Amino acid sequence: MGKIIPYRELARQHQINLLDHKRREYREREDYLARLRKLLFKIEGQMRQAEFLQLQVFQDLGENFKIPLKFPSLGDRVGLQEFFATDPFLLILKDFLAERLSAGECQRKIMELHRETTAPEGA
Repeated sequence: MGKIIPYRELARQHQINLLDHKRREYREREDYLARLRKLLFKIEGQMRQAEFLQLQVFQDLGENFKIPLKFPSLGDRVGLQEFFATDPFLLILKDFLAERLSAGECQRKIMELHRETTAPEGA
Protein backbone atom coordinates (compact mmCIF):
# COMPACT_ATOMS: atom_id res chain seq x y z
CA MET A 1 0.00 0.00 0.00
CA GLY A 2 0.94 3.59 0.53
CA LYS A 3 3.88 4.82 2.43
CA ILE A 4 3.13 6.30 5.85
CA ILE A 5 4.55 9.79 6.38
CA PRO A 6 5.80 10.36 9.90
CA TYR A 7 4.12 13.09 11.98
CA ARG A 8 7.42 14.97 12.34
CA GLU A 9 7.75 15.21 8.59
CA LEU A 10 4.16 16.48 8.26
CA ALA A 11 4.73 19.06 11.02
CA ARG A 12 8.01 20.14 9.39
CA GLN A 13 6.31 20.57 5.99
CA HIS A 14 3.47 22.50 7.60
CA GLN A 15 5.92 24.86 9.32
CA ILE A 16 7.89 25.37 6.09
CA ASN A 17 4.68 26.13 4.17
CA LEU A 18 3.53 28.50 6.92
CA LEU A 19 6.89 30.31 6.85
CA ASP A 20 6.77 30.67 3.05
CA HIS A 21 3.19 31.91 3.17
CA LYS A 22 3.96 34.48 5.90
CA ARG A 23 7.05 35.66 4.00
CA ARG A 24 4.95 36.28 0.86
CA GLU A 25 2.27 38.02 2.93
CA TYR A 26 4.90 40.20 4.63
CA ARG A 27 6.65 41.08 1.33
CA GLU A 28 3.35 42.09 -0.28
CA ARG A 29 2.57 44.42 2.61
CA GLU A 30 6.11 45.74 2.71
CA ASP A 31 6.02 46.52 -1.02
CA TYR A 32 2.64 48.23 -0.57
CA LEU A 33 4.02 50.30 2.31
CA ALA A 34 7.05 51.28 0.26
CA ARG A 35 4.80 52.56 -2.53
CA LEU A 36 2.68 54.47 -0.01
CA ARG A 37 5.80 56.01 1.58
CA LYS A 38 6.97 57.22 -1.84
CA LEU A 39 3.56 58.73 -2.52
CA LEU A 40 3.45 60.33 0.92
CA PHE A 41 6.93 61.79 0.39
CA LYS A 42 5.81 63.36 -2.90
CA ILE A 43 2.63 64.75 -1.35
CA GLU A 44 4.53 66.09 1.65
CA GLY A 45 6.95 67.83 -0.70
CA GLN A 46 4.09 69.44 -2.59
CA MET A 47 2.46 70.53 0.67
CA ARG A 48 5.74 72.09 1.85
CA GLN A 49 6.05 73.96 -1.42
CA ALA A 50 2.45 75.23 -1.15
CA GLU A 51 3.05 76.30 2.47
CA PHE A 52 6.18 78.15 1.40
CA LEU A 53 4.23 79.96 -1.32
CA GLN A 54 1.58 80.92 1.27
CA LEU A 55 4.32 82.35 3.51
CA GLN A 56 5.62 84.27 0.50
CA VAL A 57 2.27 86.11 0.32
CA PHE A 58 2.80 87.42 3.86
CA GLN A 59 6.44 88.27 3.09
CA ASP A 60 5.44 90.20 -0.05
CA LEU A 61 2.77 92.16 1.82
CA GLY A 62 5.22 92.91 4.64
CA GLU A 63 7.74 94.28 2.15
CA ASN A 64 5.05 96.34 0.40
CA PHE A 65 3.91 97.94 3.68
CA LYS A 66 7.51 98.29 4.94
CA ILE A 67 6.86 96.05 7.92
CA PRO A 68 9.77 93.71 8.60
CA LEU A 69 8.84 90.10 9.23
CA LYS A 70 11.36 87.77 10.82
CA PHE A 71 9.89 84.32 10.27
CA PRO A 72 11.31 81.51 12.41
CA SER A 73 13.05 78.64 10.67
CA LEU A 74 10.71 76.86 8.25
CA GLY A 75 11.35 73.63 10.14
CA ASP A 76 10.16 75.19 13.40
CA ARG A 77 6.43 74.42 13.15
CA VAL A 78 5.67 75.51 16.72
CA GLY A 79 7.63 78.73 16.24
CA LEU A 80 5.69 79.50 13.07
CA GLN A 81 2.38 78.88 14.83
CA GLU A 82 3.36 81.15 17.70
CA PHE A 83 4.59 83.81 15.27
CA PHE A 84 1.29 83.78 13.38
CA ALA A 85 -0.67 83.84 16.65
CA THR A 86 1.18 86.81 18.15
CA ASP A 87 2.46 89.10 15.38
CA PRO A 88 -0.04 92.01 15.04
CA PHE A 89 0.63 92.49 11.32
CA LEU A 90 0.02 88.83 10.58
CA LEU A 91 -3.14 88.84 12.69
CA ILE A 92 -4.51 91.70 10.57
CA LEU A 93 -3.57 89.90 7.35
CA LYS A 94 -5.09 86.61 8.55
CA ASP A 95 -8.37 88.43 9.27
CA PHE A 96 -8.27 89.99 5.81
CA LEU A 97 -7.43 86.73 4.04
CA ALA A 98 -10.19 84.95 5.98
CA GLU A 99 -12.54 87.67 4.66
CA ARG A 100 -13.30 89.09 8.10
CA LEU A 101 -11.92 92.48 6.97
CA SER A 102 -12.40 94.38 3.74
CA ALA A 103 -9.35 95.57 1.83
CA GLY A 104 -9.99 99.13 3.03
CA GLU A 105 -10.28 98.08 6.68
CA CYS A 106 -7.17 95.97 6.37
CA GLN A 107 -5.17 98.83 4.84
CA ARG A 108 -6.35 101.23 7.55
CA LYS A 109 -5.39 98.83 10.36
CA ILE A 110 -1.99 98.23 8.79
CA MET A 111 -1.37 101.97 8.54
CA GLU A 112 -2.34 102.39 12.21
CA LEU A 113 0.01 99.58 13.16
CA HIS A 114 2.77 101.09 11.03
CA ARG A 115 2.34 104.47 12.79
CA GLU A 116 2.42 102.79 16.21
CA THR A 117 5.58 100.82 15.45
CA THR A 118 7.44 103.72 13.79
CA ALA A 119 6.36 106.45 16.21
CA PRO A 120 9.33 107.92 18.09
CA GLU A 121 9.56 106.84 21.72
CA GLY A 122 8.11 109.29 24.21
CA ALA A 123 5.92 110.92 21.56
